[in-house]
Amino acid sequence: MKNNKSFIFIVVTIIVAFLGFVRSFSFMKFFDFKELGIISLISTAASLIGFFQIGLINGGYRIIALQNSSLRSKTNDVVFSFFAVLSITLFLLSSLVYFLGLYSNGLIIIVVNVLGVSMLINNWLTNTLIGGGEFKRLNIANIVSALFSLLCLVLAFFFGLYGALLSLVIQPLIFILVVFITGIKELPTKFDFDFKHINYILSFGFIPFISGIFFMLYLQIERWSVNLFLGPEALGKMYLVFLTTTLWLLIPASINNLFFPKTVKLFADGNMVQLKKTIYQYFMILILFCSICSVLMIVIFPPLVKLVFPNHYLYVYLVYIVLPGLIFRSLCDPITLFLNSVVKLKPILYSDLISTVAYCLMVLFLSLMNIFSLENIIICCVLYSLVKLIYLFFAFLTVKKQYQM
Repeated sequence: MKNNKSFIFIVVTIIVAFLGFVRSFSFMKFFDFKELGIISLISTAASLIGFFQIGLINGGYRIIALQNSSLRSKTNDVVFSFFAVLSITLFLLSSLVYFLGLYSNGLIIIVVNVLGVSMLINNWLTNTLIGGGEFKRLNIANIVSALFSLLCLVLAFFFGLYGALLSLVIQPLIFILVVFITGIKELPTKFDFDFKHINYILSFGFIPFISGIFFMLYLQIERWSVNLFLGPEALGKMYLVFLTTTLWLLIPASINNLFFPKTVKLFADGNMVQLKKTIYQYFMILILFCSICSVLMIVIFPPLVKLVFPNHYLYVYLVYIVLPGLIFRSLCDPITLFLNSVVKLKPILYSDLISTVAYCLMVLFLSLMNIFSLENIIICCVLYSLVKLIYLFFAFLTVKKQYQM
């Protein structure tokens, strides 16, 4: 029964990914390269709000995975209280920016804030539903919100860029609404900004959060450097790469969410033999996933783009360049999961620190040598993921010996 739930969850994830693919392809149909670049920048700016959660989502997820009902309720109240404080703070700061004339487009500011906060809540609710085994509700929320987002595409035809942004924002908002309508366990019961419990959550989540910051920093450097050196139109030409990367990482992230509660519980119970088997199984699943997707990407993707979006066909080769990086990135996940499960968090931090520093040096080299191009920046992305994988692999071998696995 549990395997059936996991299988259905993965199938739903694929369906949601496909709907997201349709939406993104629709954007490519409606908008030119410059407008696609602007959409990418707004999405990137919204993701910056994730910096402010300081590790509560990461640490809270581990606590939820331990399946202690009273601890779960307390953690949920504290996390939502933090979201409330964050939302008020962002509103005040945004109002100050607008009234001081530092940025005049108030609607864009609102979109960025709403999208950023709703994505945080979306992530938290996804974690709590998975931790509680509520796959049916999670599947419903994902399907309904993805369909609503797709239906809102018609607004892009009437209102252009702003209609597209509404289509982006509506998905996490509908997801949150559906989760709260279908159950009450995820609803906060009171405002509880307990600093002691926040510190407890952060004891598990702060270092993974810092690691996540480095990954987000890498994304920011990638997109803003392309915008700086080549312009927003070049970002639009990379839209296929962004789209492919997002959809590729979506399924491994879902698989990771399935394995995480299990591995945390196995370590807490001291079952290291089964933990080793589970990590090995995770590796095999990801290798199979990468193999199938690589073949599909090479065989099906080019004629599909040529048929539907011929103006983007010239940039399919950029997807081929990034493909090894996507594989390297996916193979990092089982090692990161293992290190998270046994609470050996510093190697995760060091892997992101070293790979991000290496990436910054590569970008600096491109700019100094005046060879900054879309091809070269994507090669840097591939090398970034390779550096991270190599460091994590050696860290995995070291930690594994400590537990005689």
